[in-house]
This record gives sequence, structure tokens and C-alpha cells, in this order.
Amino acid sequence: MDIIVIGGGCYGTFQTRRLLKAIEAGRIDRDSRIVIVDRNESPPAMAEFVNDRRIVFAKADWSSFLSDYFLNYSGGSGDQLIPAHIAPHLLFEVCSNYLRIKGGCSVEFEEVGTTFDLPFEKISGTTKYISAAAWLCPFSCIEPTVCPAIKAQRTWDLSRLVPVRVAASADITIVFKTAHYAWGVSSIPTDGILESCRLILERACASEKPSLKAVVATTSNCHGAVGSMKITPPSRSVTEDRKPRGEKSVIADVA
Repeated sequence: MDIIVIGGGCYGTFQTRRLLKAIEAGRIDRDSRIVIVDRNESPPAMAEFVNDRRIVFAKADWSSFLSDYFLNYSGGSGDQLIPAHIAPHLLFEVCSNYLRIKGGCSVEFEEVGTTFDLPFEKISGTTKYISAAAWLCPFSCIEPTVCPAIKAQRTWDLSRLVPVRVAASADITIVFKTAHYAWGVSSIPTDGILESCRLILERACASEKPSLKAVVATTSNCHGAVGSMKITPPSRSVTEDRKPRGEKSVIADVA
């Protein structure tokens, strides 16, 4: 099993330390391999882990690495993705590249116009970054039921909020949710990501509409990134299992 850590800087180094402790404590399979992805020849993590045989370094752009991974991954290995806390909306890019290359679809990014009524909402490019927190959260917070910042019950879950808010405008909604994996590190199973990419392609090609709007979000309970794309399949040929016109698809909590 591979554990893919996005970034070999301070955050990736911190996450890798935690993952190694979890392996040593038996919380993660001892045969696991940690793959640190960074575009730099010698990222900070290399200085610390270069002699550790449990770790390999992949010199690559994050988006390119993940797109290649999912275009060639057949599933079933149990690999885990450890997202970067500060990054572009990588899984949105993975989905769009999968649709273009595997399905021959035309994909156009659209600005997310939905308002989520949260303390933090900011558009960068076409992606909307959102947070339920009006405060600065600890890097390794596992988002417990009782929020340590307000010392009260956490009443929000963005993975549930997003599908509800975009339901009226989206034909397909995908939410990739990070969940606590081990020792303060959160992950997303890569099998779930691959299955979601396949389902978006399948449902886009089965629709009778000339194009569909898909909303793809990556969230934890408290923070997230939301992207929107217009998908136009390469062919409008009719199939027996085609979905009725106007039916919407929601695939939430891929974790």
C-alpha cells in the first residue's frame, strides 16, 4: 500500500513524521510505503528522510502526478492520499483531466456562484474556498465532535452542506471528504477517488443533455474547496441504460 503525501515542505514533513510514528505503533500496515510528491529536486523532507527505506520521493508537479496516477490506477490497492493543506483544488483538476483524457469530453471550468453562508468564502480563479471556522484552526486538528476552538458541539459538516446548497444548479455533485487516518493526519482513499471519476464520466455520457454541470468539492468537516465544470461528452449516441433527462446525481462523502 502506498500513502501519497502531497508536498515535501514543512506540512508534508510534519505529516510524514506522524505517519512513521503510526507505522511504528502498528496503527498503519508496516509494509506501507510513503510517497512524497514535490516538484523540487531536494525538498526539505528529503534532508530528513532520504535514508529511510520506507519513503520514496517523486519529483513532479502535484497535479500532473495525481492525474497520471489515476489515469493508470486500476484500484484495489488500498492506497491513501494525504492532501496538502495549502494547495490548488487538486482533485477537481484530477476529475477534469480524467474526463478529458479517458472520456474524450470537453470540460470548461465555471466560477462557483453558490453562497454557503459561512464565515469564510473566497473565490480564487474559478474555485471557491470555504470554511465554517471564523478562527485559526490548529494544523493537526482532527475535527472532533467538540470543537476545541469554541469548546462546544460542532454542528457543521461541509461535506453535507455543499450538496444541499448546489442541488438546484448541479446535475452531478461529488464530495471528496478527508477523514482522520492516523496520528493527526487525514486522508482520502484513492479507490474512492477513482470510482468517483468513473461515475462522473459514466453519468455524463449517459445523459441526454448536450452538456452537464458537475460540482466537485474536497472538504473536511470544517474547510473545503468547491469547483464547477461544464462537461460535454464526445458523443450523444443513445444507450439503453441512459438516465432520464434532468435526473441529478449526488455522490457525497467519498472517504
